[in-house]
Amino acid sequence: MYRKLFTIGFACLIALFVMAQTADAQDKITGPWLWMIAPTEANEGGANSTDVDSLAEASGGDVTEDDVAANGANEGDAVGDLVWTLGEIADTGGDNVNDLVNEIGLGEGDVNDHSSYALITLESDSDQSGVDMKVGSDDSVKVWLNGEVVHTNAVNRGAGDFQDTFQVDLKTGDNLLLVKVSERGGGWSMFAGVDADVNAVYKPATPGVAGKITGPWLWVIAATEANEGGANSTDVDSLAEASGGSVTEDLVATNGASAGEKVGDLAWTIGEIADTGGNNVNDLVNELGLGEGDVNDHSVYGLVILNAPEDQSGVPAKVGSDDSVKVWLNGEVVHTNAVNRGAGDFQDDFKVNLVAGPNVLLVKVSERGGGWSLFAGVGGVWSLGDSFVSVEPAGKLFTTWGSLKAK
Repeated sequence: MYRKLFTIGFACLIALFVMAQTADAQDKITGPWLWMIAPTEANEGGANSTDVDSLAEASGGDVTEDDVAANGANEGDAVGDLVWTLGEIADTGGDNVNDLVNEIGLGEGDVNDHSSYALITLESDSDQSGVDMKVGSDDSVKVWLNGEVVHTNAVNRGAGDFQDTFQVDLKTGDNLLLVKVSERGGGWSMFAGVDADVNAVYKPATPGVAGKITGPWLWVIAATEANEGGANSTDVDSLAEASGGSVTEDLVATNGASAGEKVGDLAWTIGEIADTGGNNVNDLVNELGLGEGDVNDHSVYGLVILNAPEDQSGVPAKVGSDDSVKVWLNGEVVHTNAVNRGAGDFQDDFKVNLVAGPNVLLVKVSERGGGWSLFAGVGGVWSLGDSFVSVEPAGKLFTTWGSLKAK
C-alpha cells in the first residue's frame, strides 16, 4: 500500500516542534514497473521532448503514448529494437532511471536524449477523489492516469526526491498509471507516489480490438417513422413499436432472442455481415429476406453472445455506422452516437466491462437514407456463441458455445 505518512511528535513536544514534525514522507512506488525507453532527436531531450510521442517515432506509429496510456502494454512487446521490460527502481538517487535502464538491458552507460516510460496499475477498493500524487524528475515529466494526461512539467532539472504535487481521481478497480521522463543529459531520475490506499502491481494489457465481428449475428429490422430514421430514431424503441410492445430493446439487450421469433411481420434471422463496404447492412437485409432493394428509414438490430473466461474491465470496443448507432452490453447502454453519417470502417472508440460467462451484445444502427452499414469489434478475451438466448440472466451459463469468428 502507498499512503502518505506523517511523523507525529509526542503531545508534550508539539508546542516546540510542530513545524519540524509535519514533514511529508509519502512512499515512492518502486514497482515492479513495466519500462520502455525511446530516443529523442539529438540535443532535444528533456523539456523539448515532453510533448513529442517518442514511442510512435520509435515504432513507426505502431505504438503510441495515447494507446499505452489507455490500454497498457505487455512484457516482451516490442517498440523499435527494444521490448517492454519489468524492473524495480530505487527510491533514492539522482540517476535511478539510468541505473535501471542499464540493469534491465534497455541501454548501456550514460544514456542521454531519451525518454523513459514507466507503466503500473494502481488497484483501488473504492473511488478516491482529489488525492495527492507526487512526482520528481530529471529532466521533464508527463503523467497519464487511465488514459488522461493529469500532469505535465516541461522542465530541465535534477531530482533526488518529489518535486511536483497534483490531484487525481482514482476509480474502484484498476487505474493505469504511465509516467514519462525525458532526459537531456547528466542524471536521469524518476520518483512517483500517491496519497491513497492502493496496491501497485504490473498487469498485462487487455487485448485490443483484433478485427470486426462478422458473425453469425442474429438480425431483425424495424421501421422508423417516415423521414425520421438515422439520428432522430437513435433513442426510439422501434422493436416495441413494431411488436406492439411485446418485444423491447431492453428485453433483448438483457436476455437475447431466438431465431424465428417474430417482431411485427419479420422474424429474427441468423446471418453473417461483410467486414467491408458502405452498404453491408442493406446487402445483408436483402440476402436474408428481411427487406428488398434500397431500404431506408429503418433500424437494424444485431445480436451476438460473447463468452468470456473471466471478468475483464476497461476492454476496448469499436463501432462504425451509417447512420446512428446505439450499443448495449448485458442490458446496459455502453455507447450512443446519434448522428447521420456514412461508414466503411470503425469510427467510435469506447470501453466496456465483460463478465465471466456469457455477455449479451446488441448493436442498433438506424438508417435515414443512402448507405446502411455496421462494423463492431470488442477487445479482451472471449469466444463467439452459437446461441443468442440466455438460459439464465447475463453472467450465468449458456447451454452451448461456438468458436470465435472475427476477421
